Amino acid sequence: MKYSEEDVIQGLLRGDVNSMKMLFDNYYQALCVYALRFIDSFEDAEDVVQDVFLSFWEARKGKEFEGSLRSYLFGAVRKRALRFVEETGRHVFENINDHLNDFLDDAEDMDGEKAQVEKEKLYEAVNQLPDKSREVFLAIVLDNMSYKAVAVKLGISVNTVKTHYARALVNLREYLKIIVLILIAH
Repeated sequence: MKYSEEDVIQGLLRGDVNSMKMLFDNYYQALCVYALRFIDSFEDAEDVVQDVFLSFWEARKGKEFEGSLRSYLFGAVRKRALRFVEETGRHVFENINDHLNDFLDDAEDMDGEKAQVEKEKLYEAVNQLPDKSREVFLAIVLDNMSYKAVAVKLGISVNTVKTHYARALVNLREYLKIIVLILIAH
């Protein structure tokens, strides 16, 4: 379920943990996918996003917040991911700094027809994935299933689910922006 930013901000002002959960539910998947634009490991991307949420909660609970939560979170993930890359000496998939503003503008301005064309391209690319990776990807992204639920459904381990999901995202690297847009709108 999606919640308005205003509801979340008001809850954070009250120090309401449920508001942080709403924020997490709204953005976690999209932020993890976005972090993969910088980081070559899904587990590291998850760690970066979790660090951002933890820092945000510690710094913002009970305090005024101005601006867009969405913009703040994506910017914080970008900064944290780039710092991670610098500290670990790992390479970035692509130089996203040049595309960040375009990404945020596209997310807000993508009209229905353009979004549909982009989704069709994505679905075509998803259909090209190996069977298990495709099945895991669709279950996590479209059905919003947890790793554990996917593992039970497919009769595989949670680590195998994570591996298939990470491989799918690597194969869909070109389409990550579209995936993030779908996750935000989903």
